[in-house]
Amino acid sequence: MLISRLTGKRLNGMIAHMSVFLNKTIRLFLDSIGRRDEYEYYLERFSADRPRSFAVLVPERDGFEDSAGVFVFDMRFLLRLGLDPVVLLCGPDAESTCKLLQEEDDAPFDVYRVSPGLAEVGFPFLMERLESARQAGRSLVLVDPAITVEAALDRLVPDLTRRIHFIRVRGPLHDKDGQPLYFYQTQVPDGGIELATEDQPLVTLATRLLDAKAGLHISVASPLQLLKELFTVKGAGCVVRRGATIIRYDQLSGLDVSRLVALLETSFGKPLCQRGFLDAASSFYVERDYKGAAILEPFGSLIYLSKFAVQVEARGDGLAQELWRAVTADHHAMFWRSSLRNPINQWYDRQADGSHRSGRWTIYWRGIAAAQIPDVIENALSRSEDFMAAGSTDACL
Repeated sequence: MLISRLTGKRLNGMIAHMSVFLNKTIRLFLDSIGRRDEYEYYLERFSADRPRSFAVLVPERDGFEDSAGVFVFDMRFLLRLGLDPVVLLCGPDAESTCKLLQEEDDAPFDVYRVSPGLAEVGFPFLMERLESARQAGRSLVLVDPAITVEAALDRLVPDLTRRIHFIRVRGPLHDKDGQPLYFYQTQVPDGGIELATEDQPLVTLATRLLDAKAGLHISVASPLQLLKELFTVKGAGCVVRRGATIIRYDQLSGLDVSRLVALLETSFGKPLCQRGFLDAASSFYVERDYKGAAILEPFGSLIYLSKFAVQVEARGDGLAQELWRAVTADHHAMFWRSSLRNPINQWYDRQADGSHRSGRWTIYWRGIAAAQIPDVIENALSRSEDFMAAGSTDACL
């Protein structure tokens, strides 16, 4: 045979060439999904979850025959990235869904029909099965028709994983008018969004899990959009979360300044060169665990949004929208500036009534009379830099 005639050196060279080609192919595909800095961040974050699985995927049987091939492609791709989610199949549809997966060509699964059942099997044994699947380059599929998804997840999280992705042809959650939702908060003062009737059981399950298990990430996505949901900040599904506690401070003395500064520096990706803007601020809106903050300064009867920062780990979870809602509930008229390189400028475009570009800045405003716009532009452009120069792209204001 041809391979048997190759010298060891030549064979190793071919393997190295194939590896480089594979890496380029994977990177090109990831580039088509989203920004490089985002998917590299998530790859590093997911890879750090070992020995646990980085996620449990729960596919819904309804309509799955039309998307099983896409789901299998997603699994093969994740495995080539060194990621190995656990697939969970429970209840009366478990076996039929498993059959759909196994019928696909080159299905990369290690199927384990749990015996005596997930409620009884020891967790160390599950970890052994997960490691065995890893060694074989396959994704572990847990099949237990005798248990509900809710009971199975109670058993598996957070010890096996802190990420749960419900996969269904319908995709994200929808409101009662059929509009897709990208974030859903289970705890909001006004009762929140009215959901589509068919989505209410899933939200009830997610709500109970979030209340019982701290630190879970739960999302609902289509198999067609799963990779984008995993590897981009914006995502392509619906993140279900409890909702943040945003605290307003009207003076700096009530804050943990060291935690606030750490949040700003990690969010912007560069160190502060001066802290005068903290002393000049009139209001601070801070997420309880310092995952996000907005800092406001007075400018006559108007408000200048000096800083708007969200921790890297919290991006894509809806915290920015919650923080923004808290600020705008108290302040109708305000303005701010943002670097032209800021990746969230498209989001700012949707929040602002207008904008103006000058040099490396875009000045945004909302609720401000036309006669005041020249003054706010001049004021924003005249402000000094608060951060030291750095090679990283600005992540916030």
